[in-house]
Amino acid sequence: MARTNNDEQQDALNILLATIEVVAMNVKGRHWLVSGTHFRSLHLEFDDVWKTLLDAADKVAETQRVIGGVPYIGLSEFVKRSIIVEDPQIAIGAELMVERTRNELNVLIESIHSGVREDFFDPTTENDVLNISSALRHHILFLDGFLANWKAAVWSTSCV
Repeated sequence: MARTNNDEQQDALNILLATIEVVAMNVKGRHWLVSGTHFRSLHLEFDDVWKTLLDAADKVAETQRVIGGVPYIGLSEFVKRSIIVEDPQIAIGAELMVERTRNELNVLIESIHSGVREDFFDPTTENDVLNISSALRHHILFLDGFLANWKAAVWSTSCV
């Protein structure tokens, strides 16, 4: 299959950038709002996911400049162009926060893989976006494990 042209690659990168930024905003909101038994572990995990997304956004925007494109730079443009919607961050439980984050990361990964399948990216960019996908997958493994083992550890007097 022939590679798509540079304009298509730039469009794909901008949509990816917008989506990464919206997911990062959603995750940071969850980071701020998480509470309860799992506060510490989820607060730190959401922060790690957010940092991974910020690094990914930076890589995508830099790649856009290297290939002669202009990355989206405004929040309104990110929200308008993202394939994931801005989460209103209403008061929800920790389990739902984890689920939403995991689902958004899965959509983001599928978006990356779809761009690769459609041959939107040159070989170097393809490698870079797949590295982003791999880093996000690492977080999904933790989030999936968290959902599978949702019960908090219970202190037992027999442990004394």
